[in-house]
Order: sequence, then C-alpha cells, then structure tokens
Amino acid sequence: MADDPNHTSRLFQYRQDRSRFACIVYTLAVIFFALSISQWILMIALDGLRHFITDFYYASVIALLISMLMVTAFVFFENLRFATPINWLITIIIVLMTTWGISRAIVEPSLVLFGFTVLFVAALSLIFIIIGVFIRHDLTLDVVILFVAAVIFFITSVFFVMLQLLAGVKLAIYIYTAIIIITVLMFLMYHAQTINGYRYAEMRLNDYLLAALIIYHDMTLLLIMSFYLMAKIISLFGGSGLHLYGESCCKNSTNATNRSIDFEHWPINHTTGDSNVAPIYL
Repeated sequence: MADDPNHTSRLFQYRQDRSRFACIVYTLAVIFFALSISQWILMIALDGLRHFITDFYYASVIALLISMLMVTAFVFFENLRFATPINWLITIIIVLMTTWGISRAIVEPSLVLFGFTVLFVAALSLIFIIIGVFIRHDLTLDVVILFVAAVIFFITSVFFVMLQLLAGVKLAIYIYTAIIIITVLMFLMYHAQTINGYRYAEMRLNDYLLAALIIYHDMTLLLIMSFYLMAKIISLFGGSGLHLYGESCCKNSTNATNRSIDFEHWPINHTTGDSNVAPIYL
C-alpha cells in the first residue's frame, strides 16, 4: 500500500516544527539560567551586596513569593502566555524574581564552590534531558506513578529535614538533598519528553515560554540543592578552598550531643539554693 503523500508531508512538517520548538525552549532556558548566574556571581563576589541580602533576607522571601504567584498565574491563565509582549514581560519578571528570591541561599557558598556546582548542574541536566529524550519508555503515560513517587519522596525528605533540625544528625541533610535531586531529575526527564514530543503528552508548539520556565526552574532547584553535596564530595577528594559562608544547616548550633540534662553542673546560687539558669528541655 502506497504511503499517503499528504500524511508524509504533515509528518515531516511536524518533525521540523517540534525540533524548532525544542531548540527555542532549551535556548531560552539556558539564557534565563545564564542571566541568573551572572547576577548570583555578583551577589557572592560583592561583599556589600552579599551582606545586604543576608541582612534583609525577608526581601528575598517576598521576591520568591511574587515569583511563585506569577508562575501559578502563568500556568493557569493561557491568555497571559500567548499575549505578546505581556507574556515576555511576565517571563522576565518571573526570572528576575526567582533570581533574587533564592539569593539568600545562593550567597552562602563561596564563589569557587558556586562555579563547581553550576558545572555539575549543567552536566547533570544535559545528561538526564538526553536520557529522557532517547529512552523508549514514555514517562508521560506514568503521570500517576510519578506523582505517587514524588509524594513518597516528599514525606521521606520531610522526615530527614526534621531529623537534622531536631536531632542534629548531619547525615540527614545530605540524604534529604539527594532525595530532592532525584525527584527533580525524574521530572526533568518527564518535561524533556513533553518538549521534544513523539510521546502521549506533548507541550503545544506555541508554549515555548512556559516550557523554558519549567526547565529553568528544574535547573535552579538542582543548583540550590547541590551545594552541600558538592562541598562534601570535593572535600572527600581532598579539595580545599571550598566552603560555605554559613554552616547553620550542617552543624548543631547548640552543640547538644547528649539529650539528657546534667543537673550537677547547673550554676547554683549557694546562698539561696536557687538555680540561676532555668532548665532547657530539648
């Protein structure tokens, strides 16, 4: 049976359009990420700017909340995504708000550690995007499975966060970080399949701004979650000069290694018999 020339022509046109769409999306995502990186480098390198961000951290929180609200509106209101130039304006504002929204976490690593982490995230993202594109299994058919896995990972990560905060277990933060990275990489492959097409679920060819923002946020999450892992890995190989400006996340600031209270060493007013320090129950 001869092939339908119209069908062949439409298929060829679809492949061209889909390839062009993927190129636009990944190019925009890289541009957005590079724009953020250039600002983060200035935040880390300039002491005055870093101290400003550290002192006025609530400004970062406000910027992040604005960014997330705008992303939510961008996802659910299609008119915002397709109305030029409003869609471009909103996209740029989202990128800028996200950049400054997570600046409080970004300024913690040293510039050297930041550079190594950026290279690590870029390589990791590229590898898993390629894996997502070329594997035969269609992840877009497994949305429910991905959602259930994400919920399980979320519950597990919350446990390890609380284990680190309440019990001071240093290893917990690394396990939590690894869980989040695995979750993000899982969805990065899913997003890559929806962008490159030829799957059950595909992104529309005119939705390149939303697709670019999704990849951008995936890479941003990988970046902020990779600092501690990279610092630990490099230190294991004898690296030096790689440090974090703040160590509150990985150290027990109370230095409480024993959960019990030693009553014998309390400061006691021997005149009245009263203790000068109230007991603290951890």
